[in-house]
Amino acid sequence: MSPSWKIKRLIPHRDCFKKYVATKVNKRVESNKLRATFKDAPRSLLLPVSFGSSSLSLLHILDQQLRDQKNRTGRCSFEIEVLFIDQSAAVQQDEYEEVWTYVKERFPSHSYSVARLEDVFDYITDLPGGGPAPDAAMTDGTTLSKQQQLENFLSSLPSATSRTDMIGILRSRLITSLAIDHGCEFILYGDSTTRLAERTLSETAKGRGGAIPWLTADGQSPHGVRTVYPMRDLLRKEIVAYAGMADPPITPLLLQQKGAPNVVTSSKNTTIDDLMAQYFGSVEQNYPSVVANVVRTSSRLEAPLPESGAGRLCSVCRLPLAQGTEGLRWSGDQGSPEGQVDLGRSGDAAASCYGCARAMLNP
Repeated sequence: MSPSWKIKRLIPHRDCFKKYVATKVNKRVESNKLRATFKDAPRSLLLPVSFGSSSLSLLHILDQQLRDQKNRTGRCSFEIEVLFIDQSAAVQQDEYEEVWTYVKERFPSHSYSVARLEDVFDYITDLPGGGPAPDAAMTDGTTLSKQQQLENFLSSLPSATSRTDMIGILRSRLITSLAIDHGCEFILYGDSTTRLAERTLSETAKGRGGAIPWLTADGQSPHGVRTVYPMRDLLRKEIVAYAGMADPPITPLLLQQKGAPNVVTSSKNTTIDDLMAQYFGSVEQNYPSVVANVVRTSSRLEAPLPESGAGRLCSVCRLPLAQGTEGLRWSGDQGSPEGQVDLGRSGDAAASCYGCARAMLNP
């Protein structure tokens, strides 16, 4: 039975469809042992939200689980901290304050926090390839603000794909750092099957195919925090349908990001992520099994943790470096000596993975 057929059959039966979606999430929660036992203190979970249908639907489902559990047992097996990353310094986004207030009023049992993307420089000491350092000073002795550091770093990147790539990396690093600071054991991402399929192919195209297990699979991250994707068995169109059926509907809480979904392939500002989103957005409508197969195949890849104390993490994305990259050089598309980038040795503290070195290479 294909997912597309199931949607057509279940949507007229709203309660059945909502139960189907919630069951998919519950199975992932159970398999990843997010719930603490009665003898243990509640587990602390960090849930980053983007005010999209996936992350807010996940919050809605988990909130319902906790309320049902508290009614049955008088306790909750996990606690949720909801986090929003304000990226207005890097990308265009709608005003979120009013929607943020509505979300807190609708789900009052959880804790909430907001961080700005530029706050990542509270945790990053430096970035290779011309990136800023904390308290970066100008020649006249004045100190750059974190927002100015972010703007300078992004403007130094050679392409729209590189900028989108680095924004995503900085966001992930900030989320991980905040999870560690707040003592959270798990980070829950609301990525759907469709989103994970997009990431699988886009990261492969950008040169990070070796890091796919850490970017798409449930499990331990190299930083000691487990990442879980409870919505990974649901297509984006299923989640969108659920958001409209929830009681009350989630759709009024959605914050629409600016940017047209229909990508002009010849545009200079088109990114690899845009192309993948456009491709899988069309494929999931008629060939949902293709989308599911991409994620199912990538989930079979093993993700061994880096050797303890070996320093085998990329200095930019903080993902494990592939073995055998010692002294590897990448010279760009034209192979010009002046364009060469030394990725460093995998044991060096400043070593970069192929994807990050490529993203920061100036043409």
